[in-house]
Amino acid sequence: MVGKGRMTGWRAAACAGGVSLLWAVRATAQSASSSSENQFNPEIDAHVQLASDLSLLSFAGWQDGEGYPYQQWYAAAGLGYRFKKIRTPHLINIDPNKEAYLVLGAGYEYLTTTQAGATTSENRVTLEGTPGIRFSDDILVRDRNRVELRWKSGGYQTTYRNQLSVEWDFLVGAVRFTPYGSVEVFYDGAKHSWNEWWYTAGVQFPFRDRFMVDLYYRRQDCPTCNPPHWNVAGLTLNYFCDVRRGRY
Repeated sequence: MVGKGRMTGWRAAACAGGVSLLWAVRATAQSASSSSENQFNPEIDAHVQLASDLSLLSFAGWQDGEGYPYQQWYAAAGLGYRFKKIRTPHLINIDPNKEAYLVLGAGYEYLTTTQAGATTSENRVTLEGTPGIRFSDDILVRDRNRVELRWKSGGYQTTYRNQLSVEWDFLVGAVRFTPYGSVEVFYDGAKHSWNEWWYTAGVQFPFRDRFMVDLYYRRQDCPTCNPPHWNVAGLTLNYFCDVRRGRY
């Protein structure tokens, strides 16, 4: 049983930040121009617990432009290591990475993209660090920092991505769900500029300790890309297993 307690200054600041985050998502969506394209992004993620602080993440997904000639397949796998467990009393997450103050990870991703009849492939090596903190028993804030080493069509470039996210945990009877919002910015090493912004709002529904469904809307803005704007509807199915305990 988790007590609510009184709202502290930190919690008030976190709530205000979360409201501002979701307002930015809404304002951006409302200002979408006629040049925006729509996309559907289904994905499957598998989280495998290998040791007390070590886990394997693998995922595969598909992006499909609705009424626009764009399709992309991608698949990836990587290892993550957790440092120092969060001790603030709260509802324990099905995702163990949300239970640590810091997660470091490295992985590989392969992508195949078909746009306007032309197909390209890309290989990525990713390095990332994600600090997290709980300002209260129901609010989790995380800041993911990711570096992508990218080889695309014979060329090489580096991209840095920073994603700030805020999550709220709710328990209504026996049903648990987690609304969240995030803002992610991209720095293009080849162009030496911050050229892309993602605004996301969604909700996660965990089921016991094995599955979690993630539904979200994302607005993607990239003035140097073609097309420059996307409205994305996403659905991710997460599966969790623990090989230490023989739980599959």
